[in-house]
Amino acid sequence: MHIIYDMVDCWLPYGETEVYVSVEMDYLLGIAEQSRVDSEKPPSEIVAEVIAESKLGELLGGETTVAIAVENYSSPKAMTQTLKEIVKTLVELIVPKERITIIIGNGEHTKNSSPVIDAIKDSSDLSSVRILEHNRDSSDIVELGSTNRGTLVQVNTSYHGASLKIAVGETRLDQYMGFSGAHNAVVPGISSLETITGNRKLFFDGKITPGVIELNPIKEDALEAVKMAGLDYAVNFVTNHAGRILAAHAGGAEETWGKAINSLSSHYEAHTEGNADIVIISAGGSPYDQSLYSASLALLNASQVSKKNGTLILLAECGSGLGADAYNQLSLVSEASEFKRRYMYGAEALKEVKNVLKNHRVILVSALPGYLVESLGIEPARTANEAYDRAVRTRRGRRTVVIPKGMTTLLV
Repeated sequence: MHIIYDMVDCWLPYGETEVYVSVEMDYLLGIAEQSRVDSEKPPSEIVAEVIAESKLGELLGGETTVAIAVENYSSPKAMTQTLKEIVKTLVELIVPKERITIIIGNGEHTKNSSPVIDAIKDSSDLSSVRILEHNRDSSDIVELGSTNRGTLVQVNTSYHGASLKIAVGETRLDQYMGFSGAHNAVVPGISSLETITGNRKLFFDGKITPGVIELNPIKEDALEAVKMAGLDYAVNFVTNHAGRILAAHAGGAEETWGKAINSLSSHYEAHTEGNADIVIISAGGSPYDQSLYSASLALLNASQVSKKNGTLILLAECGSGLGADAYNQLSLVSEASEFKRRYMYGAEALKEVKNVLKNHRVILVSALPGYLVESLGIEPARTANEAYDRAVRTRRGRRTVVIPKGMTTLLV
């Protein structure tokens, strides 16, 4: 934050960079940021200790082949540090690097591009390990049957063929499962589009709330699918506001996920005033804003602190486009029952966007062509300052809240 005369420059994540918006100081209610905490131990030491305590060696046998599924939304530096310690331990346990494969779970996107992918490829410690990239349209999949809720389970063939299946992920606030974890590396990470679609359709079967895991059909279905995929060992880690590892847990998937949620404590919360006239929210930069589909649920957060008929400004680069067929084919649908009846990938998020639009004006700052944005009932803007100036000119009230990480912050 930088103050110039009576304006405050607020820098917000956008793609792999940052952009700023100048907000009138007298009307800035606050910047909703997560608490700033740190660990006394170095991140590598934290991870090395939990892996040593987990007795990973007991899972190894003769000629073991290892596949490590990686959750694509995790902090890049934290992920590479964790992978480094896992690979180091496996090599010390006499597993040659040529029998270890890292599979980057990019299942929600059609393009393989993210800070995590770049960080893993750039790591000298992982340079001699085989690295595969998976996306939702991959044909390299194997079918494993269906869950009790009817989701067809299809996962990456290389992962299924390994004798030891590992998953690594960051535990943080999640819009679909309540909290993310290593299991996200498998579903949706290394799953097919059909599996992801079947799982996300369950959004209509319950009240899905970030930070709540009880009675969540998406979570329960995903964990069942992960068991069917044969996950043997998981590492769940927690990071602070800067992406530095605070805690890690290694062992069984559900057990370590529960411990990680406890370690996360309330670090994902941010306190702010409500009843704002204008809310400026960033999805959180890449990979959260790769597409409008991946970023748009940040609007739910923004709407919670805005007054009725308030203006919401969403910053999301959307370099991969809309991200889901529903944003094209169901753009004129407004009723929840119709979204469910005509369900296709992304319909659940589009339904929530439509609900927000009923009571709020939404301006999107992105790289998307204006006509795509306008077809959804959203106003396009080239820059954050243009969007804010437009909002100010057309409102009597100007009370403004700024949210830098809209997809991973719970507003209190």
